[in-house]
Amino acid sequence: MSILPRLLGLGLLTLLMGLLLGACETSRRSTNEQTMPEYNTKVTVPNKQIAQTSGEQIDFKVSQSELATAFIREFGDGTVIDRVLVHKAPAEPNEPTVYYLVGMGLRNGMFRAMALPLLGGGDNTVFLSPSASRYIITGVGCSSCFFNFEGDRIVGTLCEGNPGGGRCDLRREPGNTLFPK
Repeated sequence: MSILPRLLGLGLLTLLMGLLLGACETSRRSTNEQTMPEYNTKVTVPNKQIAQTSGEQIDFKVSQSELATAFIREFGDGTVIDRVLVHKAPAEPNEPTVYYLVGMGLRNGMFRAMALPLLGGGDNTVFLSPSASRYIITGVGCSSCFFNFEGDRIVGTLCEGNPGGGRCDLRREPGNTLFPK
């Protein structure tokens, strides 16, 4: 008599496991569900139009105060930005013109600046891509620092008012979140 309850229990256990495994199979997502936005892990942020250029004239499409606030948020360390500009990089002959969005200010009395390369569009518009690198300067003993260009690329820094021993530290960081989605 002791074998029958064991066989019955084993049979019920097998049946229960079969039902549970079958239930798991039906909970699989369909192909359409995986392409819905809530399942998409890659967030895409479109390029943001910053300005329109006409020769040396720059017409901002985003207010400079909004850009300064975005730079302050991007630094995220207490840096206060008080000047924003679009800088035209020195162009090589027969090369397209490259522009940089630059925010300048101070943190604890030290000069800080950040430059982000802009993409040129048709009709002289310039856009900021979320994948654009950040070039960040921190001045130590310099009243102000400048980005040093080689063609249209930032390759170093220059220290203004160097009383001896002053320097401008440059680092490059990938991507930016100036205009989060």
